[in-house]
This record gives sequence, C-alpha cells and structure tokens, in this order.
Amino acid sequence: MIRQAQKNQNRNLSVLIYDAIKDIAHTLTGENQRENVLSTLDMYVNMDTNRLSYNNIWVYEAHHQAVGLILAYDSNDLERLDAPILAHLASKNIFKDSFEMECFADEFYIDTVSVDSRFQGRGIAKKLFAFIENKAKESGYRKISLLVDVDNKKALSLYKKLGFQKNTILEVSGHSYHHMIKIL
Repeated sequence: MIRQAQKNQNRNLSVLIYDAIKDIAHTLTGENQRENVLSTLDMYVNMDTNRLSYNNIWVYEAHHQAVGLILAYDSNDLERLDAPILAHLASKNIFKDSFEMECFADEFYIDTVSVDSRFQGRGIAKKLFAFIENKAKESGYRKISLLVDVDNKKALSLYKKLGFQKNTILEVSGHSYHHMIKIL
C-alpha cells in the first residue's frame, strides 16, 4: 500500500533517505556522523516545509512499516523548500546561498526513491514510480525528472526501462549524476 507520509511517523524514513542519497545527506545536514545525519534528517522530515518534508514523501508499507519511499516535488518550489534547510545550516555557521542544481524548471522532480534492502526485488520501486507518475499527471506536470549516479548501472537500467532518458550530467556533492527526464 502506498500512502502519504505522516509527521512523526518513524525513523525508518530517514534511514531510507540516507541509504539513497548518502553524501548529499551530509551536505544537506552539515553533519558527518551517521547518527547526527539521521537525527537532522528526522527533523527535516517532520517539518511542514522543505525538500525532505513528509509533505513530499509517499511510503510503501508492508507489515505495518514503511519499507520504501519516494520523495518528489515541484522543481519551481526549490527556493522556498530549501530556505528552512539553509537557515538550519546557517545556525551551525554553514552559510550557503543555495544548493547545487539537481533539476530544471517545470519538472516534477523525484528527489529520492529508496527500498529497504530486505524488500528489494519485489517490484516496490516500480510501484512507487507508477504512483508518482500518476500523481504528477493528475497535478498537470508534463515531465518528471531524477538524478542517478553515473556509476549506478543497476538504477540507470531500471530508469531506462521505466521510460527515463538521459538529459545531461550534473555535479552534486562531489559526484557526477545523470539528469534523466520522462515526458508524460
């Protein structure tokens, strides 16, 4: 079952996010230690507004727990969504005007997709993608986009099967990523 994430749901969401975005999580939290990263991600997930907010997360549940998630939002809202994260970083004396570009205007951007390793290979990611594609269409978007690490051949293969095409390469948190789009 796929449903909208809830505020104060459980720590598993932060673990799923961290497992998917690794170094980007360190950049977004300003933390280096896993427990501190997860704690800050928990704070972000439970906020009403930011790119990692529960309002932008849909979870796949099995056995009454979130075993997968997809996190997506309007690329045109990035400045508003990043303001609370940039303010938090500034409170830790980490000053940034913005983060590195991950998407372009007028995209429904899939920031993160993650499935617990114990549940991989069961089609959960495909179901999450189908769900978010329908959500994007219902909301009037004409394209969805995502990033995939240039070295992640398994994910790249999946995204191609789902109809995504490489658009360009972007550098984020010291890594190269294919920016991929799918026209709806």
